[in-house]
Amino acid sequence: MLIFVHGMWCDGSVWGRYIKYFEERGFKCVAPDLNEGLDMKRARFEDYVRKIEGMVGENDVIIGHSLGGLVIQKVAERRKIKGGIAICPASPKGIKFKSSLILHSIKFLPKIVLRKPFKADIQFVEKMLANCVEEDKIEKIVSELKFFPPMPAYEVSMNKIEVDERKITSPLLFIATSHDKASPPEMVERIARKYGAEFVLKKGCHWIFDNDEIMEEISRFLIKIYS
Repeated sequence: MLIFVHGMWCDGSVWGRYIKYFEERGFKCVAPDLNEGLDMKRARFEDYVRKIEGMVGENDVIIGHSLGGLVIQKVAERRKIKGGIAICPASPKGIKFKSSLILHSIKFLPKIVLRKPFKADIQFVEKMLANCVEEDKIEKIVSELKFFPPMPAYEVSMNKIEVDERKITSPLLFIATSHDKASPPEMVERIARKYGAEFVLKKGCHWIFDNDEIMEEISRFLIKIYS
């Protein structure tokens, strides 16, 4: 089974094209909503890890984007899985985000302090998440974003999530995109090196949900680990 894990301001529906692609190739796919059943004011990153950890078996592969890519790292630290694929992932403790991301995220600080769920605005999406997406698609992306809990956003952006690479034995693949401003390629490559994992660079930006090259790269990795 393939378990798709979304990032901030999304839910499982964002993986629609990916699920169609892999189901047509014979894979069973699920894409849970990380926030389903949680109190949005009290949710923590650990809640997401436990949710995915409770779903995955030793023969399953987890595919995560952004914050979801960090969930993969933490789950793989705790248990054996068939494999993990982190696309434009958030970074674990010790590998910091670029200062430009922090600067553009400061506007969300009042919501985090007041523990209010929040959404990214169109300016943030245009500059940091979908800077390579056609302008006429930006408004649709923004309109479909979901409110996200403040505490997981704080924990991830402040680099609070620690992962012990010595405990990870499952094969991992890290995919970066060339024009990603939220998880730039050099940061993703550093994360991959932390685990001695495979690193691949593709064209694109942080918004990867129309990127056929990434689906093809995932297929290659799946053939490798399942053969």
